[in-house]
Amino acid sequence: MIKQIKDKELIFNHLKNDVFQFSYHIGDLDDFFFPDCTWFAFLDKGKLKDVILLYSGLSIPTLLVFGSSKFIPSLIKGIIKDLPQKFYCHYQEEYTRYFNQHFNLQPLGIHLKMKLSDNYLNKPYTKNMNCIQLKQGDKESLNNFYQIAYPNSYFESYMLQTGKYYGIKINNEIKSVAGVHVYSEKYRIAVLGNISTHPSMRGKGLAKDCIFALLNSFKGKIDYVGLNVKEDNSSALNLYKKLGFSVHSVYKEGLFQKEGE
Repeated sequence: MIKQIKDKELIFNHLKNDVFQFSYHIGDLDDFFFPDCTWFAFLDKGKLKDVILLYSGLSIPTLLVFGSSKFIPSLIKGIIKDLPQKFYCHYQEEYTRYFNQHFNLQPLGIHLKMKLSDNYLNKPYTKNMNCIQLKQGDKESLNNFYQIAYPNSYFESYMLQTGKYYGIKINNEIKSVAGVHVYSEKYRIAVLGNISTHPSMRGKGLAKDCIFALLNSFKGKIDYVGLNVKEDNSSALNLYKKLGFSVHSVYKEGLFQKEGE
């Protein structure tokens, strides 16, 4: 049986056995993100077997398709007509074919899910005194920054309300930023994201300083820290490994849209 569900406890109990594979899902259970979530579930005698999440809090919705080869194909087939005309998708390669008859795919590369080692979670990171918490008043400056430094970012200005965006300003201009895609103290999980440095300031360690400030803000509140990075982004991948992140799993990203859209 396929249906939409809103039972957070049921969903969390299904996801908690692989926290980093389902890090976005778990973070999106938080009250801050949950209203923008549609949870498509495959149920068998009332038991949740698999779930697909459609997150609509971005300018283009994002579909997260991870799970077992036993139930996910049936779930995709059952919801295919309910999906938006255009959406980003994080997916396991084996499920691509179930979308092919209905959507055109623009591949966005192979990505890695990474997790922060427990040994680094509560490490006392060195502070850069120029790194500050960004607030709602920085919204316009931050949008301008991303247009230059990371034009394909998934940043939405409402994310500043999490209080988990840290940046370095020089002459009152933002030069580097580290933020989150999801953050939940209730579920004690965070996924880093929208990390970038102005092209003129790269190679100076500014992004590392911003990440340090962000991780320091997690202490005592967060037990699991993950991030996603494109496999061929060697500079970012090397930095994250030096900071204590390791690869958890591999997946693909793509933009699906119906012909003519």
